[in-house]
Amino acid sequence: MGRSSGWQNRSVGYNAFRSDLEDLMEQRVYFEDVEPGTRLPEREFGPHTLVAAIRWAGVQENPSPTHTDREGARAMRGLKGIITSGAQRESYLARMLMDWVSPRGDLRKLSLRHTASTFEGDMMRYSGTVIEKSPSAHDPWIVCEFEGKNQEGVQILRGQCTLSLPSRPSGRQ
Repeated sequence: MGRSSGWQNRSVGYNAFRSDLEDLMEQRVYFEDVEPGTRLPEREFGPHTLVAAIRWAGVQENPSPTHTDREGARAMRGLKGIITSGAQRESYLARMLMDWVSPRGDLRKLSLRHTASTFEGDMMRYSGTVIEKSPSAHDPWIVCEFEGKNQEGVQILRGQCTLSLPSRPSGRQ
């Protein structure tokens, strides 16, 4: 029973993984599906934690006390606590964008401005709207405006991006 049971559990796990992978590989949005005014699906991340801050500090090789030390952030910078790194917030934004256009879409250009800090315990909500669309399906790109807000509705970042989207295969609606 020991070996058979273990193999069956791995098999179920593999099938579940395969199902998730197939779901990720399904193209959900095509160039023909969007027009200026199309809203991107909103995504929420958080709450920001000290563990997440330390993990990101390690990834970035940036052990600044503003990201990793509650008391240090207060004493040295006068902050109410640790803040989320800009790169971490940008990665959440990129995830929101790529989850929408993937797997055959791409992020071509990103321009943003951080407008307020995100502190420990804060949620980060990202949204966007298509504002421009390529006139040709032979070069299928769109421009989106986006913003991020915390749980109190305070804008934490804003900007624009250019995304490429695949064209719908001929014969499909």
